Amino acid sequence: MRSIFACSLLLSASLALAQSAPNTNIDPALWRKIAKMPAFDNHAHIQDVAPPGEEDHGFDALPCPPGVASTLVADSHINLMYLDAWHALYGYPFHDASPEHLKTLFRERAAAQKREGDRYPSWVLNQMGIAQINANRITMGLGLTASRFHWVPYDDSLLFPLNNRVLESVNPDRAYFFPREERIFRGYLQQAGLSQIPATLADYVARVIVPTLESQKQHGAVAIKFEAAYLRSLQFRPASEEDAARIYAKYVAGTVPDSREYRRLQDFLFRTIAREAGRAGLAVHIHTGNGCGAYYDLQGGHAELLTAVFDDPTLNKTNFVILHGGEPFTEEIVALITKPNVYVDFSTIDVGSSPRELSRVLRRWIESMPDKILFGTDMYPGGPDDSWEETGWVATRSAREALAMALTGLVRDGIITRPRALEIARGILYNNAARLYGLAPAK
Repeated sequence: MRSIFACSLLLSASLALAQSAPNTNIDPALWRKIAKMPAFDNHAHIQDVAPPGEEDHGFDALPCPPGVASTLVADSHINLMYLDAWHALYGYPFHDASPEHLKTLFRERAAAQKREGDRYPSWVLNQMGIAQINANRITMGLGLTASRFHWVPYDDSLLFPLNNRVLESVNPDRAYFFPREERIFRGYLQQAGLSQIPATLADYVARVIVPTLESQKQHGAVAIKFEAAYLRSLQFRPASEEDAARIYAKYVAGTVPDSREYRRLQDFLFRTIAREAGRAGLAVHIHTGNGCGAYYDLQGGHAELLTAVFDDPTLNKTNFVILHGGEPFTEEIVALITKPNVYVDFSTIDVGSSPRELSRVLRRWIESMPDKILFGTDMYPGGPDDSWEETGWVATRSAREALAMALTGLVRDGIITRPRALEIARGILYNNAARLYGLAPAK
């Protein structure tokens, strides 16, 4: 297996993870080790290096609808950490985010992008101490080398092969989302050499679903991603192939399907895709918990709705990853990760919560199943002052502090030893993901 250390040891002095622990709730000896450990980011929306005059839009199949983009909040914890990020990444010399001072940030970021060229994504990861990363993207792009950037494509569109007019009419968010899914779906049909969906469900599975997954695996995918909670509930009930085939045949010609029947077909397709993903050696990542948009159904994104899927014996060869820790329903995750093929990451929580709050979540999970927890950032291109570089830096720093805080508490309470704490930290930051995706562990 290839060495992970060519890039993982390029921890910049500007990482701002000092030798001294950030606060008295962290054991200094633990912190010195954890601050330097290489990380494997399980979930990120990283941008590629777009050609001059072009913009990269491949980092998300379902970007947030217009009008809900994130912005910095003055004097907030997040704002202060962003100042640290700007200083660490670009040498930002100011202690505020005034419009005049932000011109310096934009100028220095542009200079770094020009200086690093195609190496810019890797250079940014070096500043964070991230050695490997799962890139959630429609397609991979320039600067995202396969040795470090692992592809996680979006496969929600395979759930919706029929006429989606009724689903688009549910609310403005879905009217915005479904045309984007349909564009991706047309691309999958084209890759399969088809101009329209096959006449039977069996042919749809054999000629579209299976070849799509196989192609994704061949092109470097380690997992597939579902953002289905933006499009429907995560409660995928058992559905018979006979019933699904009847529904597919009834509406394949283009008639708008009955919503309840269409849902049963989607239920069948989800389990079919998950089963085929397992056969192809692809993990299944599922967005859970909070989401963006004015009409997002939080209860429909509850990770507990997936229990029947996780308990399906026909899916025991498929590994599932609950993204975003199900937040705000993090307590319920404890029971789910005891299942043998279920993992969880805490991407987004390490950006949206303080290290102290995240440490409470992590301690609860660590006390249950430390080997099933994955570090993730959910770094994402937002506005000009909170793009993927800043959010990734903030998430990584917050995650390391929170992990050190949680493990310090367990050591001081006499529950684990310091060597065991370091072993758990290496697992959460890197080795749990490396094992899941078949890569060499960190030492």
